[in-house]
This record gives sequence, structure tokens and C-alpha cells, in this order.
Amino acid sequence: MNKEEFSKYIKEQKYKTSSFVSGLLLFFVDTFVLLLSISIGFFIVNLFAKSYINFKSFINYSFIVPIILVLFSSVGLYPGIMIPSTEEIKKFCGCTFFGFLVVVLSIFISELKDSSFSKLILEDSEDLFVSLAFLISIPIATILLSAFREIFRHVFSKFSFWGVSCVIFSSSDSANEIIKRLLSNKNLGYHPCVIIDSATDADIKFYNDIPIFSNKNKEILDIIYKSKIKNAIICDYKEDLSSIMKSFRYTIVISKNQSNFTFTQHLKDIAGIIGFSSTHNLTFKHNLFFKRFLDLFIIFLFSPLLIPVMLLLCLLTKITSKGPIFYGHPRVGKNGKTFKCWKFRSMCINSQEILKEILETNPQMRAEWEKDHKFVNDPRVTKFGKFLRKTSLDELPQIINILVGDMSFIGPRPVTEEELFKYGEFKDYVLSVSPGLSGMWQVSGRSDTGYEERVSFDTYYIQNWSIWLDIWILIKTVWVVLNHKGAY
Repeated sequence: MNKEEFSKYIKEQKYKTSSFVSGLLLFFVDTFVLLLSISIGFFIVNLFAKSYINFKSFINYSFIVPIILVLFSSVGLYPGIMIPSTEEIKKFCGCTFFGFLVVVLSIFISELKDSSFSKLILEDSEDLFVSLAFLISIPIATILLSAFREIFRHVFSKFSFWGVSCVIFSSSDSANEIIKRLLSNKNLGYHPCVIIDSATDADIKFYNDIPIFSNKNKEILDIIYKSKIKNAIICDYKEDLSSIMKSFRYTIVISKNQSNFTFTQHLKDIAGIIGFSSTHNLTFKHNLFFKRFLDLFIIFLFSPLLIPVMLLLCLLTKITSKGPIFYGHPRVGKNGKTFKCWKFRSMCINSQEILKEILETNPQMRAEWEKDHKFVNDPRVTKFGKFLRKTSLDELPQIINILVGDMSFIGPRPVTEEELFKYGEFKDYVLSVSPGLSGMWQVSGRSDTGYEERVSFDTYYIQNWSIWLDIWILIKTVWVVLNHKGAY
């Protein structure tokens, strides 16, 4: 690939994707979700107070949607590529709360002044119930905006116009894992188009059809810097970074040692000296209170759905195989306390005898068990148990554990006594909080990831907990379960 060919190639890569198009698509998604959320709020109130609120009157309040969309843009929610999920949810909540609160206040102010505005916009709906509809819409909008973006990022990622092009600056194969993950997760929106390698003198190589050039090729670097590609990822690059920082609008620096980023670092200015701080968020009592409140609120909110589903699964478990309905597996919880982690029984009643025989007679399956304490194709699982595991419905009884306080909806995965040694020096740290029905490890691949990543996810979660992180993990949990990712 000569200079002219590369110049043509880089222009094609730049115009193949578009941050404007990506942002515009998410703009339309957000518009639809805001209207949907308001209509749901009005519909809920209309169900219980038909004589006080007209369901159709929510159309009169559509004027608030463009105002909120402007707020979204002002806080950086467009084009919506590579935004940290917790920040996205926090911004959605803040903007919708502010926007809907303005409507509620305007209703009461206009009512106090007895203006024609209130008569025009309220029509046959009472102001108190309209306000209630908007207050109900705030949490609905926060959840649906994040959930629909997650869905449509995956939908849009199937098309070439989604996302933006980026340049990878690396040393040898230091960026290979990043590139593989970007290529396999196109919903993230970063498309590597060229790799600049500081550890090679070769004119050109390829990795996954992406051209690799030496950083000594000044003509190629000049073309890249003039191409107006705005995004760069730096992975263990051995040369001066100043020209990169000046030439790209957005840069991401990837640490070679990922454990350094287990703790979120916050900038601190100590009278002109720059420092970085971190906080263990789950040591604060008010955070623990909010986390516990969220657990109980979710159980209360979804109990009308959960109770009949669990009763049906109890019946099906009982009639499809011999043995008890529930299985309580001993797990280690907060502060090393052992508790029974409840599940719907998915194995035959002589599972321990079968496991013992497998470990004694099958070296390959024994190695698989020693690695993750799981089998991909477990011969002990019943036919209905396979369905339960595939859909993750076998874990529904853990709601009982959450109700009594042994677990939380979100947290580190509860571990067995035999697994603890694999956590090494992080054992006591992971056991400092309640384990979770779901968590960062579960939504990031579950059974497809090893213990090293599992420990990394768990420690990151504990250090960086926020209510927004829990909401995001809950949304991701639904997505992962529906896709049956990592479940067996």
C-alpha cells in the first residue's frame, strides 16, 4: 500500500462512519423513549384516576421533549459513543428530573395565577394528577432511555454508518486484545482503521485486515494527522505522545497493567500540586442504606409478577423430576458468614455421586471443574433444569436471600469455600460486602470469563459503587439473560 493508496483508504474509512449520524440516530431513539415514558406515566395514573386525568392529554405536554433533548445535548449525551454507562444514566436521570419538575412547577404556578395557560393545557385533567404522572415518568424515563440505547446500539452496530473511526497507537501486539474487543463489540462505536506500531520497522503488515505501519513512516503519519479522524487509542506506545494529543480530539490511554485501574481516580489540587484520590463507596452507611432500599423496592415493585412465576416453576420442577423443589448451596457471604444460596433444583438427586465418578474417571472434565467449578455440558442437569439454567430462572429463589439480607440484587458473585483461595489477597476485600444475584462479572460474560477477570470486576464494583452503577448492571442483566450469554 503506497502513499496514494493509503490516502484513499483513510478517507474511505473516515466517511464510512459518522459521529453526526450516530448522534442523530440516538436523538430519534431518545425522542421516542421520552414520549413513551410520559405516556406510560399518564396511563398509570389514568388507570386509577380516570375521572381526574385524561390519558390523551399527555400530548399537550410534548413541548417538554425538545427542551429535555437540548439538556441531553448540553451535558454531552450526543453523539453517545463510548460514554461511561454510569455517567449516561446519571445524566438521563438529572435531565429528565429537571425537565419534568419544570412542568410540574409551571402547572402549579399557572394555577395560582389562574391564567388562561392552565385552562388551555390542562383541559379535562387535574393539575395534581398530571404532576403525579410526570413524577412517575422520571424513573421510567431513566430506565428506558438507558435500556433502549443499549438495544439500539446493538441494532445500529450491524450497519457501517454506526460509530467513528479511530487510530491505534501501540507497541508490537500490545493493542491486539483491545482491537479484538472493539471488532467483536461494534456497539461500542469505535472502529480501528489503522495501527501505528512503535516496535516495528516493517513498511506494512496487517492485523485482522487493519494495516499496520511503523511510526517511522512520516508520510503515513502526516496523512493520518491531516485526515481529521478525531479519535485515537494509545496502548503502551513507546514514543512521544505530544503530537498525538495535539492531532486528535479524543484520546484513550490503555494501561498495560489493568489492575492499576481497579480504583477510580479523582483529580485533587493541593495548593497547586496535582494528586489523585479514590474512595471505597460501600463503606458509607448512607450508601448501604440506599442500596438496601433499592433491593426491597425492586422486590415490592415486581412481586405481582414474581410470585405467580415462582409458583409455576415450583410446580414444573416437582413434576419433571424426583427430589425437592429448592436446593440450598452453602456459600460464603459478607464478612465470611456462610449461608444457603437458594436455587430451583436443576440437577438430579444423586448429583454428588455422579460428580465424584466424573472427577475420578474423566481427566478432561476434572480439569474443567478445577478451573471454574462448572461444566459447559453438565451430565447431572435434568431436562427442565437445562431450561432453568439457560434462562437463569433457576436463580429466582435467591430473592429470598435478598429479602432476609444475605444477598443483594447487585454485588460480587457468592463463592463457595473451595473457591476462596482463587481470590488470593482480595479475598477479605470481596467478602466485605454482600454478594449479589447479578454483578459486573455476570453481565460481562458470566461463565465465559476466568477468575482473574472475576476478581477484577468484583473489586472494581466495590470500590466504585454508585446507585447509577447498580441501575446499569440491572439493565445489562436483562440484556444478558435474554441473549443467554455465558449461561449453562
